[in-house]
Amino acid sequence: MKKLILLSLLLYVVSIDAQNVDSTNIYLNSVEKLLNDKPGLGIGGYGEVHYNQPINKGIKDLGIVDVHRMVMFLGYNFSRKTQFVSEIEFEYAKELWVEQMFLQHKINNYINFRAGLLLIPMGIINEYHEPTTFNGVERPIIDNKIAPTTWREIGLGFAGNILQTKMKYQLYVVNGLNGYNANVGLFSGSKALREGRQTAQKHICLHQISLVSLNTME
Repeated sequence: MKKLILLSLLLYVVSIDAQNVDSTNIYLNSVEKLLNDKPGLGIGGYGEVHYNQPINKGIKDLGIVDVHRMVMFLGYNFSRKTQFVSEIEFEYAKELWVEQMFLQHKINNYINFRAGLLLIPMGIINEYHEPTTFNGVERPIIDNKIAPTTWREIGLGFAGNILQTKMKYQLYVVNGLNGYNANVGLFSGSKALREGRQTAQKHICLHQISLVSLNTME
């Protein structure tokens, strides 16, 4: 199998009111909030129960109630510099997934080394997929059907927040998308890149992707 190299540079700008927002907490999702200086065990979580009521030309069909997911965050801060975090998700009351699981070591105030199962910094919803991030019951259709939302891969790299320049960066080397299954292509116009996620299950090691995410704010 050929080794492929893919470099993805993801850059987006977020405008905020600097007088009303604490710049040290702007980009923290639920897992990142466990990565603090307080030693010891950290526990968090959330759950979602969905009710969908289809309406077809004014006629109501049967509605569907679904325990869509329950998410648990477990972390342990060994010291002010070394932390472990994990995100475990139960879906549809029957499926169990490990969404994130990595060890972080703080080199200095601006550089953190991470290794393990990492969320790929592609799109807002992939990193910030808590239900209060988006409007509506389900995740946005682009993130749910086209983009590889909840895309996680095994890898390592660096992440940090440079407050002086108001920039957050992430630089990871991770395993890539798998576009084939038994020599059958998985990508198509309707499935896009989403079907190529390996989700840390018996990875085919493609050695193929380096990801850079730069998030700046005014």
